[in-house]
Amino acid sequence: MNDQLSNKIQEQIEVNQITPLPRWRFLLLRGLFWFLAILSVVVGAFAVAASLFLFIDYHRHGLFSVPHDVTEILLMIPFLWIAVFVLFIGIAREGIKHTRKGYQYRLSTILSISVALSIILGSFLNFFGIGKVTHEVLSEIPLYSSITFDSRDAWTRPVEGRLAGVVFSIRDNSNFSVVDFGGRVWQVHLGTSTANSYIPEASSTVRMAGILDSSSSVFIVKSIHEWEE
Repeated sequence: MNDQLSNKIQEQIEVNQITPLPRWRFLLLRGLFWFLAILSVVVGAFAVAASLFLFIDYHRHGLFSVPHDVTEILLMIPFLWIAVFVLFIGIAREGIKHTRKGYQYRLSTILSISVALSIILGSFLNFFGIGKVTHEVLSEIPLYSSITFDSRDAWTRPVEGRLAGVVFSIRDNSNFSVVDFGGRVWQVHLGTSTANSYIPEASSTVRMAGILDSSSSVFIVKSIHEWEE
């Protein structure tokens, strides 16, 4: 029975002129899957780095302590980077699964390793400033800017009580002028109820919470802090 089956298979191979694939093709395919898996983990790490930078940047500039509308709250959540992270972790899983011994690993093991590697590598990248660079480069793309909450933009909203920029003209300890990040000049007054005693210097960058006096276009400060880069 086995001999008949073997002969039949051999006959089909000869009739259909089936030839074995060369070994280099299997090696190339295996290498391609490993490359795809590694690339996906790296891209996931960049997503982690950018997300970490954004959260640290929001905290550094006091954005978690000021009121926001629903739109701003949603924009503060890095949905884009979360989606990129999930997508490429999935690709990494598929890449590893198709390697020589990838089928031996459970799905949970592959996902855990991929996520852990991306988070660890992403933390290192952000520590060396790669998260910030990634965000700033992509911020030049209008689509990215429209779905990402930027701290500079968030603090250039005097009507909503937030103003930041560079001090360029000081009249006295209570009155000075500021050029915001959009290039517009504002007159600023430190009121008697200003929460802290920080006195800005010329050319310093500050962020302020307060009220815009619509009649005089003067921003009356309630609290003022140095802008941290």
